[in-house]
Amino acid sequence: MGAAIYAGIRAVSLAVAAFLLPRGGFAKRHWTFTQWISTGDFGHYRDIAQHGYTFHPGHLALDSAFAWYPGYPAAIDSLVWLPGMGTARAAFVVTAIAGLAAAWGLAVLIMKLTGDPRISALTVAIWAAAPGSMVLSMLYSEALFCALAVWALVALADRRWLTAGVLSATAGTVHSTGMGLVAAVGVAVLGVSRADRRVRWRPLVALLTAPLGLVGYWGYVAWATHRLDGWFWIERQTCHIYFDWGAGTLDLLRNAVMNGPSAPIALVLLVVAAAIALTAWNLAERVPVYLHAYTIAIVVLAIGTSANWIGAKPRLLLPAFLLALPLARLLAPLRTWLLAVLTVLLAAASTWFGLYLLVITKWAPLLSGRHYRVGTVPNRPSRTPAMNVRHPAGE
Repeated sequence: MGAAIYAGIRAVSLAVAAFLLPRGGFAKRHWTFTQWISTGDFGHYRDIAQHGYTFHPGHLALDSAFAWYPGYPAAIDSLVWLPGMGTARAAFVVTAIAGLAAAWGLAVLIMKLTGDPRISALTVAIWAAAPGSMVLSMLYSEALFCALAVWALVALADRRWLTAGVLSATAGTVHSTGMGLVAAVGVAVLGVSRADRRVRWRPLVALLTAPLGLVGYWGYVAWATHRLDGWFWIERQTCHIYFDWGAGTLDLLRNAVMNGPSAPIALVLLVVAAAIALTAWNLAERVPVYLHAYTIAIVVLAIGTSANWIGAKPRLLLPAFLLALPLARLLAPLRTWLLAVLTVLLAAASTWFGLYLLVITKWAPLLSGRHYRVGTVPNRPSRTPAMNVRHPAGE
């Protein structure tokens, strides 16, 4: 059921995008439907899948590919050998299958937590139509990460420690938010009771395995760049992204209150505020502590990064799928037909929102010092033509 709901919402999203792209302000970019699906980060993933990573000492602008993790390009590369597939088609297949797997896993997880199929289905629907969900219809890594993450959490719920560790490690090769899974596994291992001591080696192996994807890639970038902080250095220097505990977002909010926000900044700040409120609300849910740890970690990572590319924050919040659970409980008593209508409207609105940020503002209401602008990055190094993509925010 969860996969079917997800597929229906993605169909609505694709239909709305196809309707909007040739109309109004969206038409100014002159994108075809296919160009929209493959715009943004796919330029990096395509190049990594085809050519791997290459470090160019003294030419930092050529090294921005290191900011993007290898898991998604590896999944793409595993399919391109099929006749007639090609890199873009392979990426679409990976994204489509991963999205269905994520929805299925989320439905399974919520059933384990609540035992209520209606709440389970609603949680999937709300997550699939969340404000940042448009990237689940595009060639981005979020669908693959969410699939790996949710099944890792299902494995933790079932106390399948080795599976949870391997899935968490694999997710760490896809996205930096794999740190949330490392936190979840760590908290789950701390909660192992004395009665489980006979299998204590399994939780310990999971704890040691979970960070291997992240640490392994960071180690590779450190070796390639000859810097211990290589990945973080490239992320900051080429993408202008770093963890600042939300200081940039607060500065943006302060500017918006004092000077009046632009429409995109106001919309994104509303999404951020909603995520914070839902995180607090979610703490009232009687779920295992490691699930709370995972959700909090994802939200902190998404909101606590610098605000230069604040338009990317809604999609970075997507892995916090349990934020949908309190809303699902609230809406569950409504009639089915009304829920269906609300879901379609939410899916259409989130697609418009994503297109608005991508097409009208090029993803990113920006903050530069104490003044924000739209669509440019201060002191951004130029790229080679192969890396000339619209969304520079790394993973």
